[in-house]
Amino acid sequence: MNSEITERRIKEIVSLKRKKGRDEHQSYIVEGLRSVESALLAEAPLFEILATADIMADIRLKKALKGQIGAITMISDRVMAKLSDTSSPSGILAVARLPEPTTLCISCMRRVLVLDGVQDPGNVGTLIRSAAWFGIEAVVSGPGTADFFAPKTVRATMGGLWDVVLEQVEYLPGFLTTNIRAGVDVRIADMNGVSIKEWKPGAHSMMVIGSEANGVSEEVRSLVKGTVSVPGEDQSRAVESLNAAVAGSIIMSHWN
Repeated sequence: MNSEITERRIKEIVSLKRKKGRDEHQSYIVEGLRSVESALLAEAPLFEILATADIMADIRLKKALKGQIGAITMISDRVMAKLSDTSSPSGILAVARLPEPTTLCISCMRRVLVLDGVQDPGNVGTLIRSAAWFGIEAVVSGPGTADFFAPKTVRATMGGLWDVVLEQVEYLPGFLTTNIRAGVDVRIADMNGVSIKEWKPGAHSMMVIGSEANGVSEEVRSLVKGTVSVPGEDQSRAVESLNAAVAGSIIMSHWN
């Protein structure tokens, strides 16, 4: 077990809380026992694992490490507080390598979730988690959507990060246009769409989830004709709409 960490390395890991640092070092933070455990079980590309003395004895960690406790660098509570992205550090985090852009044919996949301007990292992480749970093959994001690998996003995925293909595109309308031309059934989640109870997705389909405040962008809306909605009850007077992650998760549960 290693118990040494340099000030330079501390600064590098701290920089991973920001996208600039993640891009520079091509890595990101995985924080929390459940997330690190999931990363190990998924054989995610981890550079290192750092933990405080208290967490080292946890039986779940030992099981996930398969007895290789020497793979962990033990650090003080003070150092962990610097590295952690939370106000109450869990005592363990890992550093993982950012994935390379996928070479898989996304238009060939049966079900793909597309995020258009979903800004809250908690919502993005929850959508990835739900996508993994319901067997969605890929999650694609355009500009304006929270980074897949921001610390809060990673925590919210609860391990789903390694169960789906993640792809970030620079120009979402162009990506969608290409897939529509390839025959993919692309729909938008919208309050005024066809009910999920009546929705019949194509053999290869994509669902676009828009921003929490404004829905999908006008440019995307002009491209995509079909809309799908989650119907509510008429007696609801105060609730204006569903949270983006909630709506997206319900839609995914009906996507078959």
